[in-house]
Amino acid sequence: MKIAVLTADYPPHLGGGVGSLAYELARGLVRLNHEVVVVTRWFMIDEVFNDGNYKVHYLMAPRMPPKDVWYYILRMHRVRSILLRERPDVIHDLGVFTGFQPWVTRIAPTVFSVQGSPQLGLIRRMLGFWDNLRSILFEIAHRLPPTLMGLLKRPEIALWVYISRFVMMDTLAWIRDEELRRRMLNKSMIVYNGVDVNALRRVRDKVVRELGVDEHSIVFIGRLMEYKGVKFLVRAFRHVVNEVPDAKLHIIGDGPIYGDIRNLIVKLGLERNVTMHGALPRPKAMEVLAESAVLTHPSLYESFGMVISEAYAMGKPVITHRAGYAVELVEEPKAGLVVNVLNEEEYANAMITLLTDKDLYNKFSQRASLFAEEKLSVEAMVNGYVNAYKRAINNA
Repeated sequence: MKIAVLTADYPPHLGGGVGSLAYELARGLVRLNHEVVVVTRWFMIDEVFNDGNYKVHYLMAPRMPPKDVWYYILRMHRVRSILLRERPDVIHDLGVFTGFQPWVTRIAPTVFSVQGSPQLGLIRRMLGFWDNLRSILFEIAHRLPPTLMGLLKRPEIALWVYISRFVMMDTLAWIRDEELRRRMLNKSMIVYNGVDVNALRRVRDKVVRELGVDEHSIVFIGRLMEYKGVKFLVRAFRHVVNEVPDAKLHIIGDGPIYGDIRNLIVKLGLERNVTMHGALPRPKAMEVLAESAVLTHPSLYESFGMVISEAYAMGKPVITHRAGYAVELVEEPKAGLVVNVLNEEEYANAMITLLTDKDLYNKFSQRASLFAEEKLSVEAMVNGYVNAYKRAINNA
């Protein structure tokens, strides 16, 4: 099978969660002897990487915001010419290219990956000026052009693939036409984003040999924005320190509320127990995760939460906010604790429990490892998408 993958980000030039996902998927498909053509953007010159069954087209696009939108609009003819020349059996849109250029779906049956749901915009609008402003600007730049284009021509999507059950149900719930919702459900399936479980375990084992694990340490990894819940984490952590004086909290990430978080740590007198690392390269962030006992993810909304998968691969239990993503990824596999992070005492008690109850910790750790192997590995993801491609071809 020949698969064309459309993505705005792709290593080594551009990273990010979708870029990493696209890379792992493409390499996994090649290992199964499928032919893969990736079409992506870069800010310098057009270039092509060709390694037999694995080909990557990097297309030059402006660096100025909104970067994705400029790429989708300005390079449409080039993308179309590549697809017409390559003649893939199926097209996989990992961005929103088909929203901007719906006619590419006529070239081959098209699979569209849905990475988020409508809830995020609503939550961000409730949590402060900067999150609200960023959400509005994103909506204008990324939603308006495809909406206008849809008045002329709608993309013919053969199959919608959602990265979680939560995202699928939340997305479909916004469709008021019951018949349309039923048709969409019949053309939908779920494939979890996968991580390289074996590579992450090698990182963990190396860190354990060289540094060991700090059994009283907790780590947060993510963008520092209001909806990520880091302020709730810091406020709850002061209660943790009262019970476990040598407890440590590592905060990895940058963002618009970085200064607010730093000031809150000083205000609460937590400088000795909390380390703000800022943005770290992913390998270094994974080393800090490996050295820590617990991952906490207090986000009020996530479509999936890739860092949860990374923690599970290392056997790290997770503490999350009681939201849709957490029920599916934490509560159901029984690999951590799900709490109301807005309740300081409840959140703090969860952290104290996992830092002190070794029997419970070990049970969660074993379940996390097993869940990562069975559901969250690259191999599971690739097999899921191969089934999606076959289904899309059959539906066409």
